[in-house]
Amino acid sequence: MFFSCSKNNNTGSGLPLTTSGVIPLSVGNYWQYNKISYDSTGSPIDTTTDEIDILGETGINGVIYYQQNQTSITNINSSSFFVNVDSNTLEKIDSSTTYTFFKRVSTDSTAIDSWADTVTSQCKGHNYLYGFTGTTNIDGYSCLRNVVYVNNCTGFNFEQWVYYVQYGFGFVRIEHYVLNQSGSFYLQFAEDLKNYHINH
Repeated sequence: MFFSCSKNNNTGSGLPLTTSGVIPLSVGNYWQYNKISYDSTGSPIDTTTDEIDILGETGINGVIYYQQNQTSITNINSSSFFVNVDSNTLEKIDSSTTYTFFKRVSTDSTAIDSWADTVTSQCKGHNYLYGFTGTTNIDGYSCLRNVVYVNNCTGFNFEQWVYYVQYGFGFVRIEHYVLNQSGSFYLQFAEDLKNYHINH
């Protein structure tokens, strides 16, 4: 069984939620996004596309890990994998690091995980993942939200990633925030789901 749709003809209602994890992991699944970049005043400056693809699977000690690729991520030198650890937790493995990528929580503003930053151009610190209760409606999708706060080696928060997931379906929106010259965060880019294909 598979499901495929376009954002133009699907509002997100009545989506199949048969997966046993945060997102459905199966070879051939993909999610395509419109990506809009902004300057520090909030004006759009560029529009591109992005895509998350599930490329393959491998079993280790009875656990199936799904190789994934995100088109816009070009600074990872090795394969990257997703695994639904349980019905609430999606883990990711890349750059020899395993960390929680998204988690459904029951207590608001829950500190979920932290891991060493390996990609920032600043002095490298840590990433801190927080989960939030409640849902946000995005284009008809009922989404949970997690935020990654990226701190440098001094503990200064200079970057934030916000992930919106419709549980059992996939990432609906990805937002990236950085600091402007006055030290306030602004939306550098946002990615919104436009198409997907899911094998269940």
